[in-house]
Amino acid sequence: MTTTGTPQVTTAGAQFVQENTGVPGQPRQWKYGLCDCFSDCGLCLVTWFVPCVTYGQTKAKLNNDDSCFSNGFLYCCSMYLGANWILGGMTRGDIRARNNIEGSCFGDYCTHCCCPLCALVQENREVQES
Repeated sequence: MTTTGTPQVTTAGAQFVQENTGVPGQPRQWKYGLCDCFSDCGLCLVTWFVPCVTYGQTKAKLNNDDSCFSNGFLYCCSMYLGANWILGGMTRGDIRARNNIEGSCFGDYCTHCCCPLCALVQENREVQES
């Protein structure tokens, strides 16, 4: 059996510190933080001015289809009705379930209610990486 991790030398000798390598069944963290949206300025600007485009791209990539326009239009309509946090929370839950990311349904909706643009950027970057 091999051990993966970072070797560290202590007074008791060499030890391996176990890293979270995506063990099946163990939820992991998001690859990008919620407030890490400014590290991709292009995506950040698009999301600020037309969040429906970012949402449409994320859903299309998540579902592996060409539904970018229809999903973006749906998000635009939900923004007009003030219900975009519901649609965003549902999508965030789908992303978490598919990528085994820790969190809760309540947290998904709260994130989209309080910080929808940062959530859209985080989700888009997560889906693009997988």
